[in-house]
Amino acid sequence: MPTSSRAEAKPGGALPALRAALLVGGASSRMGTPKQLLAIEGETFAERIARTAERLTERLVICGAGELPAPLAGATRVADAAGVAGPLAGLLAAFAHDPESAWLALSCDQPLLTREALEWLAGERRSGAIAVMPRLVVDRVEPLPAIYEPAARSALAALAAKQGSARSLQRLADHPGVRTPQVPDELASAFAGANDPAELARLGPRGGPA
Repeated sequence: MPTSSRAEAKPGGALPALRAALLVGGASSRMGTPKQLLAIEGETFAERIARTAERLTERLVICGAGELPAPLAGATRVADAAGVAGPLAGLLAAFAHDPESAWLALSCDQPLLTREALEWLAGERRSGAIAVMPRLVVDRVEPLPAIYEPAARSALAALAAKQGSARSLQRLADHPGVRTPQVPDELASAFAGANDPAELARLGPRGGPA
């Protein structure tokens, strides 16, 4: 049975239902091949991340037009928000699809994510917070994976109205309603990503083309 984050609501009221948004709209130009189709231990990144997220959330939505492996062909898909690039486009699309839910936003290049890591992230939700953006190091927040509450939608739209680097999701961490907890040491490896071949190699012999 999926674990609903509503059961972990802190004083002040129940938390919104948690959905998962797997973002596959990137060009993967640094990797040279669609990252979601890379494989680890015989399973594509996209399948592995989707399977992990579905154990925690109530629904999975694929955001973006990237190619998907056959097992995910029947998944619900939404198009990225027009005129916006990067993860922000996928997040805005997720909120347009379901504005009343909170969204666990997932990158397609983090195949080592575990249920334990995502449960920790979900456990950091609080009534009144608009997002949970974790920190692996003191001076940087991670926009993915992160949880964005319905109240974050207006702040995300404001980011989309900006230009250039001002659109970065990391800018949202300056908002007083955003929680930025430090990832516990024992979970840090689960947040490792692969944006280019060198980072893919550092994942170990499990990473490689599908």
